[in-house]
Amino acid sequence: MNKYINPYLIQAYLICPREAWLEYRAIYAEQEDQFLSLGRLIHETSYRKFRRELFVDQRVKIDLFKDGLVAEVKKSSRGEHAARMQLLYYLYYLKREKGLEMEGVLLFPKEKRTEKVRLSPEAEREIEKLLQEMKPVLEADKPPPAKRSRYCRSCAFREFCWA
Repeated sequence: MNKYINPYLIQAYLICPREAWLEYRAIYAEQEDQFLSLGRLIHETSYRKFRRELFVDQRVKIDLFKDGLVAEVKKSSRGEHAARMQLLYYLYYLKREKGLEMEGVLLFPKEKRTEKVRLSPEAEREIEKLLQEMKPVLEADKPPPAKRSRYCRSCAFREFCWA
């Protein structure tokens, strides 16, 4: 079992706690899922000239650095709050574990849109509260019950939950 919360789990939890529970246990979605494949394609073909995929402590995988900012590339802004919290966790981790105070940027290449993100004291408290909320859910013996949401239709776990 995964013993720590990585940035992806932050995003997954905010969209679907059940998905986060599965990922925390290294139960991964069907990797050939069309929506995952599309996301990978967008990630691989966007922003090619910037430094890509930096691993920090084998725990945090940063998509890329763009203009001195930690950048997170997303297929769409549909889960924007969850994506913002994921990026804030990157910034939180870098500050807490490495002493680096950086800013970030969310990149939505299909929408040709960006959003700057800064780790404020309020955002730090929000991350800490979220981590406390997530821990008992992720460490529970059983996954949270399946709950339909607007994300289910394009989720790679849809067959696991709704078959």
